Amino acid sequence: MVILHCFTASAHQVKQAVEPVNRYFQESWTTRDGLPHNTVNSLSQTPEGYIWLTTWEGIARFNGNEFKVYGRDDTTGLPDAGMRSSYVDANGRLIIGGSRGGLTSVKDHHWQPLRPVGGLVNAMAAEADGSIWVATEGDGLFREYADGHSEHWTVETGLPSNSIYALVKDPDGQLWVGTSKGVVVFEQQQLRVNKDIPAAPVFDVLPTKQGVLFATEFGLLRCVEAQCQQFMPELTNIAVSKLMFDHQGSLWIGTIERGVYRYSKSYGLEHLETGRDLPRNRVLSLLEDQEHSIWIGTNGGLLRLRDVPFSTLTEEQGLAGNYVRTVLADKDGKSIWIGTSNGLSRYDIAAGKVVQNLIPKQSILSLEQQSDGTLYIGTYTAGVFVYKNGEVELLLDRERGLISNEVRAILRADDGALWMGTSQGLTILQNGQLRSITTDSGLPGNFIVALAQVGKQIWVGTGTGISIWEGDHFENVPIQQFDNAEYAFGFFYQDKQQLLWAATDRGLMRRNLATGETGIIGRSKGLPFDKYFQVFIDDHDDIWMSSNRGILRFSEADANAVLEGKLAKLPLVLYGESDGMVSAQANGGSSPTIAKSTDGSLWMATARGVARVDPSRLYLFSQYTPNVEIESLTLDGQRQQLLDDKITMAPGVQRMVVRYAGLSYIMPSRIHYRTRLQGFDQQWRDNANQHQIEFTNLAPGEYQLQIQAQNPSGDWSKPAILNITKLPFWWQTSLALYLAILGLILWVVLIVWWRTYSLRRSRANLLQQVELKTEELQRHTDHLAQLNSEKSALLEQLSRQAIALEKQAMQDELTGLPNRRAFDETFEREFSRAKRSQQPLALAFLDIDHFKSINDNFSHEAGDLALELLGQQLKQHCREFDVCARWGGEEFVMLLPSTTLEQALAVSERLRYRIASMDCNDIAPQLEITVSIGVACSDDAVDMDELLNKADRALYRAKQNGRNRVER
Repeated sequence: MVILHCFTASAHQVKQAVEPVNRYFQESWTTRDGLPHNTVNSLSQTPEGYIWLTTWEGIARFNGNEFKVYGRDDTTGLPDAGMRSSYVDANGRLIIGGSRGGLTSVKDHHWQPLRPVGGLVNAMAAEADGSIWVATEGDGLFREYADGHSEHWTVETGLPSNSIYALVKDPDGQLWVGTSKGVVVFEQQQLRVNKDIPAAPVFDVLPTKQGVLFATEFGLLRCVEAQCQQFMPELTNIAVSKLMFDHQGSLWIGTIERGVYRYSKSYGLEHLETGRDLPRNRVLSLLEDQEHSIWIGTNGGLLRLRDVPFSTLTEEQGLAGNYVRTVLADKDGKSIWIGTSNGLSRYDIAAGKVVQNLIPKQSILSLEQQSDGTLYIGTYTAGVFVYKNGEVELLLDRERGLISNEVRAILRADDGALWMGTSQGLTILQNGQLRSITTDSGLPGNFIVALAQVGKQIWVGTGTGISIWEGDHFENVPIQQFDNAEYAFGFFYQDKQQLLWAATDRGLMRRNLATGETGIIGRSKGLPFDKYFQVFIDDHDDIWMSSNRGILRFSEADANAVLEGKLAKLPLVLYGESDGMVSAQANGGSSPTIAKSTDGSLWMATARGVARVDPSRLYLFSQYTPNVEIESLTLDGQRQQLLDDKITMAPGVQRMVVRYAGLSYIMPSRIHYRTRLQGFDQQWRDNANQHQIEFTNLAPGEYQLQIQAQNPSGDWSKPAILNITKLPFWWQTSLALYLAILGLILWVVLIVWWRTYSLRRSRANLLQQVELKTEELQRHTDHLAQLNSEKSALLEQLSRQAIALEKQAMQDELTGLPNRRAFDETFEREFSRAKRSQQPLALAFLDIDHFKSINDNFSHEAGDLALELLGQQLKQHCREFDVCARWGGEEFVMLLPSTTLEQALAVSERLRYRIASMDCNDIAPQLEITVSIGVACSDDAVDMDELLNKADRALYRAKQNGRNRVER
């Protein structure tokens, strides 16, 4: 094998480590995504950043989000839509050639048709004098000069064939011509046939300082002086179509039937082929763009390979299973333990591979390791295993005293105790003794998902809140006040500031251990959704959070600023599949789910493997600043041609829409835009990820539209500028303004004179009318007095009606009991009074058992009569100061002031018995009515909602336990 590094001198300097091909993130596009045809014949990138593709159905310009297609029309001036080749000259002009010898060029959005030549244009090259070399299929080689004359070479003038596939200029200025029958070199105005190459098709030529590479139908040849040989024996008899060095010196090799190969010093020869990686096996074009992504044009679409922040380890790399539940960095700093739904894997970081799989077919939920390397392994169904000295043994399961075999969190405490959080509570192993802890011991819930030690405290995250174990008791940390938060999935302690962070089902919680202050960042403060599984702070003081919908990253300083009220919204980045993750769904409900290896990389459990990200590499993805291009402008729906950076708007134009694009392909969906219309906007306007801006009813004047873009955490680009002139109507001009002012002055003088004259004339008339008006006013006064008397009577009648309506609005029409609105007002008053006077207040919910069957079996009229009868019983049973009301439907409520829980239970039992004993034959034969009652007392409730919830849960329990009963 010939060592490739001898060629790297001709490539750019390597700026970062070469990654294996399978680490590249792959994206593909076909006609379903906007391509005019799936055969991508050539690829080019113009200096401003556009990717251009030629296909058999036109030219496509790609901006990272959409394809703009050009065909046979007045814009391009082409004789046919079939396009074969493209070339960017030294001045940034894109030259395009295709069927029927069609040629055109474009620069800065301006198209210039060129004189066509004979035959299909296969390739092009340009000279410094502006002339263009044009290679055709069957009609030889042309040289088109800027002054209009041309030269033509065919078989008759020295070419070995009239079918030419490649034109390549080498650093010495020689033109290499690849034909269907070998290679020709054009030097000093002469054609010289290279007889060292067999008379066979040569599809591409790649000159280097150590020789010339030739892509042929029988492999890849290298010629040094007069010696030619197979460059890579593995490619012998494989038809090679395209060659390209990337910026790191790796050689990319496109083939006609075997996809694409890459040869690098680090990894040797690697292969991508159809079925797994490529849309089709036939490679027609290769391109490395300005951001070092690799573009591959095939006969089945377009493929892009790019570096991404995340890489993912799956079953294909030896992982025990794809569904990863937990990850843990080994104490030796050399390995990562990965718990999957199909066993436990150990990944050797230095070797870059999985070296061990343990406990097959067991779903691993939790991991913990002590300082001597002993590894504790919690499973879904088999309890806790221990791995020590290369052996795995069962430590505890239900038969050996474990409270549950579903172990979701394990913690080795500083005092040597082993804490095991399960779906049924906690089990603690200390000094050979087992102890089980549940809600009976003070836990807020038995479903344990997270454990953490902070000093002498053990923090426990459950499905119903957070609790702290210190000494020998629990102290619960209330979190329900934060938008009804319940689950605490993961903890991270920041000892520098004594802050404990917790990932919950309502956002990110922060507990200041020095002050006891607790706060939360949720959707209202910038987080995109509710539920998060794990929180982790990296070496750069960035917070990472995992979720079902991707991985979030943001600054810890920004999070603190939000919680302290110094920042309204949390700025963040959300990572997903487009960033290299096979699945954006991270896993939770197990522990830990994020681990950090000694190199600073973070490992995260997902539904499709373990995702890895190196935070220190993220700057690579922000160092590229997108160039912004204004792509189109419409005025009142009519598209305008932008010949330069100026546009003049007619006076009547009401609506202007400008579309633009940031030309970066690293993370095109993440490009952030801001705009400013100078002369209108005082500050920059945040356009987020929007690709257009609209203005309506601009006043006449001069404006300048500025548009900037940035990749996440990157610098803002140089602004794209559009100078706008809005012309005025004639009445908006200065002359019209001066005439209007003069006319206004004359009009004011006329009005003053006329007003003065009118006042003098009117004074006499007014005096004459005073006596008449005085008499008429007296008549009106008498009439008004009569109207006021009638009005008072009407107001008194309306007041009585309002009182009746108010009473009707507070009363249930069917039962005559107060309705829910009346009850709510009374409940709030009585609850406040009970708390203020420290007297008990009992609340009971009643629900008619199987009320639907009464309606279904005896009619809705019977159901209404049953509700009336129950209302009568409640009226008879309640004391004068008790409140009985209809809550809604078949549900009633009793409010018993100054009544303890035990007294309320006795009252409710008597009422339940009285209702069950009622004779309902008058309503319907064989009709029996029973009720279920749930009772609660204000002594056990902090607020009204909690008292209502307790009574409601008691009612639910009464129904669950058989109905026709009272529950507390």
